Amino acid sequence: MRLMIKASTDKPCFIPINYRYQLHSMIYSLIKKSSADYADFLHDEGYASLGHAQKRFKLFTFSRLRFYPYRFVGNGFSGVRRIEFTYSTPVDDTFGHFVYGIFADQKIQLRFGNTTSNFIVQQVESLPEPDITNSMKLMCLSPITVSTMRLKPNGNDTELHFLDYLNPGEKPKFCANIYQNLLEKYAIIHQKTYRGPTDFAFAFDPEYLIKREGNISKLIHFKQGIVIKAFEAPFTITADPELIKIGYQCGFGEKNSAGFGCVEVVW
Repeated sequence: MRLMIKASTDKPCFIPINYRYQLHSMIYSLIKKSSADYADFLHDEGYASLGHAQKRFKLFTFSRLRFYPYRFVGNGFSGVRRIEFTYSTPVDDTFGHFVYGIFADQKIQLRFGNTTSNFIVQQVESLPEPDITNSMKLMCLSPITVSTMRLKPNGNDTELHFLDYLNPGEKPKFCANIYQNLLEKYAIIHQKTYRGPTDFAFAFDPEYLIKREGNISKLIHFKQGIVIKAFEAPFTITADPELIKIGYQCGFGEKNSAGFGCVEVVW
């Protein structure tokens, strides 16, 4: 289930480059209008992976903001009057509470420091489900991030490391983790272990990489002290359509509920 949300404000506002945490918070605030308990569950716990209770998934994702008009001023965008974003989830409860929150007063707020920008919802459009085949080309609506734990240089402690698709030594692990992530989401949604075809391939579009001279990585300052490395480019994927559908609905890679891994179909 997927929605396009369009909203506008009478007072032009400023949106900083790093706004994902504020958009993430706004989505939870909308869900909270419908059910505070469910919003707290989703934020604090989420859905446990089968057999791995310590791994939790929120099972929703959203795109970057599209806004207009705007003027780039170095650390953000000024003069913004309209915003749009895409929201996607396969979970009925999450979708229902989010929709209720939107229509409760048809207002959304983005808070940046001491400044609050109020937007009136102008349009909520339900987007049709695309036909999913076993070989698809998809476009990132928000960047994809994949991580792993590794030893620190001291050889004793571990640290979170964001995998670099453009590093030949890390690319296979990057792709393998995307596959494993889809399997875990499938198991939660369907309440059973995946037993289908295991053919899998993932690759960012090489022509796009050449065109951009390899410049597809982003460092996202999510909030104080949290910097996330991610990649944004068209990509091709070959897999069981059921797994591709999971990625389309929930997001590819990790941190989907923070605004990562949202995609749309190219063909």
